[in-house]
Amino acid sequence: MSTPAVQSSTEKGELTHRHILDAAATAFAKHGYAGTSLNDLIRDAGITKGGFYFHFPSKAALAVAVIEDRDATWLREVSAAALRQPRGIDQLTAMVTSLCDLHESDPAFGSVGRLCRELGVETREAPDVGPRVFATWIQLIDALIRRAQTEGDVRPDLDPTEAAETCVAAFLGAKDLSDLLSGGTDLRRRMQAFTQILLAGMRTPETSRTSHATTT
Repeated sequence: MSTPAVQSSTEKGELTHRHILDAAATAFAKHGYAGTSLNDLIRDAGITKGGFYFHFPSKAALAVAVIEDRDATWLREVSAAALRQPRGIDQLTAMVTSLCDLHESDPAFGSVGRLCRELGVETREAPDVGPRVFATWIQLIDALIRRAQTEGDVRPDLDPTEAAETCVAAFLGAKDLSDLLSGGTDLRRRMQAFTQILLAGMRTPETSRTSHATTT
């Protein structure tokens, strides 16, 4: 059995680890991987260099940890939002709303896509992290599209994987455009257009008419 002192030390270490992740996510979201130095991260986290290296062996390792941490939260939150809906097509729409909620409540979620590109394409520090993250997103959306097809809400002629890849690409593009044109403040409006244009185009003619009728 752990003593209170050991438990206190462990809890403090976990809190420090979490604090570093959160501070780094904010810094990376604002300045990117290349624009954030190790000294910046240490200063923002309010720790010593030794304290940093106790938790992470390098800046690249911290960036990968940020990606994995935010991605795990993303999966948990959007999956919970989707499960509250009865049909696959509604679960897809709920995912979009949940994504907007996450980005508005914690702008540091914007660091994920940027870090994946910088680490995998621009720096080659962690070339496999982007493919792993995006593959998970694609698999989740692919599964929901397949379910919506069996429920008769999505066109049967669509390839679920290609449609899922298009959805992920559309979100990443909308996020980048929102960041460039409004500093990310109009992401929800752009994602509402995504829902109306892309997801509506995936529906069967019957469900499209029903959806239109209920929103007019």
